[in-house]
Amino acid sequence: MKKNAKVLLFVFLFAATMVLLFGWVVPAVLQAYLHNGYIRGLTLLLVFSIVVLAKRFTWKHNMVYVIAVFTLFSMMIDTAGNPVFNKPLEWIVSPVGELQVTQDVNNYAPGEYAITDHLTILKQSGEVLKLSTAWLYLYRFFQYLALYSITGTLLGGVIGMLPKHRLPLIQTVYEPLTEEQEQKAAAEMKRRGEAGIVRQTPPEDIQASVRQLKKDGKLIPAIKLVRQHTDLSLGEAKQYVEKL
Repeated sequence: MKKNAKVLLFVFLFAATMVLLFGWVVPAVLQAYLHNGYIRGLTLLLVFSIVVLAKRFTWKHNMVYVIAVFTLFSMMIDTAGNPVFNKPLEWIVSPVGELQVTQDVNNYAPGEYAITDHLTILKQSGEVLKLSTAWLYLYRFFQYLALYSITGTLLGGVIGMLPKHRLPLIQTVYEPLTEEQEQKAAAEMKRRGEAGIVRQTPPEDIQASVRQLKKDGKLIPAIKLVRQHTDLSLGEAKQYVEKL
């Protein structure tokens, strides 16, 4: 009964956690991520920093590959950016007009979103000049490339000041063997030496039997008899019988 109650309690807590997580937490985080450019940018930068510090990437150790992957990924995820990231682009187009970067997020079904980015320039005359989003992708690529390069360089300096992972030094202390241990070691060495001795020739009585078998023309039984009483291989036993 007690075990069943624990199982039911576990199932209830698990179901409540899933409802809370996917009913409120995940949708709230997703909405904030989709509609807030600052959260997107900070999240990407935070993940990049965690990866670099956790794996201790530097310019000498694969930092360039991490920057390349994160730059491409961020260019696609955070195309619209935020007012801070878009400020240099505003300065670039300021002689022509006012930059306007907008993003439409449409939710067609639970978990299905369509995101459309728009890049326009509002001229002083009131004319709206629509530009291809390819320019926005290009700008975002170089913006994140510069951001990750600077951040990676700073983190590389921090990594250089961190203690390196080293194997702990193991100090060995010489301990002399006792008399009993020396006797056991000597006996073991003797046993191993005796076990390693290879029997090259059969006993005298077996040799006589082998000669008789050879004399009778029974070479195969003679070879088998030699192998039974020696450690010779088949080829060595054959040569032994032929020379006997």
